[in-house]
Amino acid sequence: MDVRAPRRILPWIVLALIAFGAGWWLRKEMAALPVANANPGARLSSLQEYSPKQGYTVALAPGDNASPVSMDLMQLFYSVFKYVEKQHADYTPQQAKPMAYGAVRAMLQSLNDPNTRFLEPQEARLLQEASKGTYYGIGAAMTVVRKVTQDVERRELTVIAPLPGSPAEKAGLQPGDVITEIDGKWVIAYDPFRQVQRAGLRGNELVKAMEDARKRVLAGLDLRKSLNALTNKDQGPMTLTVRRGNSTVKVKVTPGTLNVEPVTYRLMPGNVGYLRIAQFNIQTPDGVKRALAGLGNNLRGVVIDLRNNPGGHVEPATQVASMLVRSPSLGLMEVRNGETKRRQPVHISGTPRVKSPMVVLVNGGTANVAEVLAVLLRDKGGAKLVGERTFGDALVQTFVPLPDGSAMTLTTGKFLTLAGGDFHGKGVYPTVAAPTVPKQGHDVALEKAMNLLSQRTTTPRA
Repeated sequence: MDVRAPRRILPWIVLALIAFGAGWWLRKEMAALPVANANPGARLSSLQEYSPKQGYTVALAPGDNASPVSMDLMQLFYSVFKYVEKQHADYTPQQAKPMAYGAVRAMLQSLNDPNTRFLEPQEARLLQEASKGTYYGIGAAMTVVRKVTQDVERRELTVIAPLPGSPAEKAGLQPGDVITEIDGKWVIAYDPFRQVQRAGLRGNELVKAMEDARKRVLAGLDLRKSLNALTNKDQGPMTLTVRRGNSTVKVKVTPGTLNVEPVTYRLMPGNVGYLRIAQFNIQTPDGVKRALAGLGNNLRGVVIDLRNNPGGHVEPATQVASMLVRSPSLGLMEVRNGETKRRQPVHISGTPRVKSPMVVLVNGGTANVAEVLAVLLRDKGGAKLVGERTFGDALVQTFVPLPDGSAMTLTTGKFLTLAGGDFHGKGVYPTVAAPTVPKQGHDVALEKAMNLLSQRTTTPRA
């Protein structure tokens, strides 16, 4: 019997355990990565319902409407918490809140949905400020794009759109940019240990590869740390490494505080109104109302610019839609109803103020409820869409305030167009393609929109 065999096998067992343990830890951390709506300076487009009619509390009582299984699990949590409270050697009352926050955070993370997450009170307050148009950091709406290639899952921090006048816009960030590094530190987007495992390495090569992966993770930034840097107004200048298409560029940006004016307008030559809607927040409907009054009633046409509009809140979007087009609904919302899903209309009520022909400008930064509005104006208002394919974000997020000032965002459904079209992950294609980044002082998309309006009849719409 060769007694040396176990000694030869032991290092491989240890390496396998290290690989499994490191990979398991990182996959758990990857599942915990929040979408950028953790902080309002980063993510705007996903939050759809800002003011639910009720908060939520939990009562461990037989009369609760929760299912028996849910009650048993809540009782399990309560039992563990009480046991730790009474028996853990180093427990102090100050640890109660971190324990509860950690438990809630882990519960939501287990859904493996980066858009569903727990917000501590400070994060929730920042989100409230964002609903009024105040943002911190680089001022870009971002999301996490999830991709799986060759059994490797990536979660990439992706720019939906820079907000107007923001440090991100001034630095040249564009829709679709993937932020891969911040000041040279890797934004952790995948599990490098799994790549090592798949490589089939052995011996010293395996040891070196595992050590390199460990060093890369320790030197990198998880998404939470990345967002803290990108949404901190006191953060100094930073250099972002960005993947843009097939190339890599360096972008220098200085975070700050940004107050976004959601609506701007001007009268163009030929008595054509130009209406730019940058986002949908609580100020947007009044801004559109003032803009339409300022443009007057004798317009030959209106250009609605939704480029780089990452969406926002549903209610302001419905109010804006009611001023632009006659329709019973903005679109459809697919939500869960018990064990099944149902589609319900997002109702509109009001009389349109715009009677003249419309053209809508869209691009890769047009997302979420802005995409729904663009399709509605096309299908019900006869508007042509000019520009580039939109982002393709249809998820509905609900903001749920909790009793102590904390909150959670929960994925509660998906937007569909009024005709039932699913644009999530696909976007909406324009009627007329045109580059949307001005070149040599010429806004080609806007020029095409003006030409289209000059060719159309000026007969007012009913």
